[in-house]
Amino acid sequence: MENFSLFGIPYPLIGFVCFILAAVFTYVWPKSKAKELKTLNFPKFALHYFHPLAWVLIGMAAFMQARSPNVAVIVAGIGALVYVMFIFIFARSGSNS
Repeated sequence: MENFSLFGIPYPLIGFVCFILAAVFTYVWPKSKAKELKTLNFPKFALHYFHPLAWVLIGMAAFMQARSPNVAVIVAGIGALVYVMFIFIFARSGSNS
């Protein structure tokens, strides 16, 4: 039997932590900023939802690692791409948001 872990931490535990982080970044952290939004354009949408989406995709990849490692790597890569897009939009937004 193979040992599915990252630095000794089991992948399912990593997946749960990623899902908890996604929930925090969706519901808890941006609550005060969400009330200020009058209109929702793409940069505001991306700043609000791409960060949690990246954590969800990384968590999904952690759960998929045992069954289908090749698909898990692709899902994790998509999560990393979403996170890079979030960082790029965050850096470009500057003090606007």
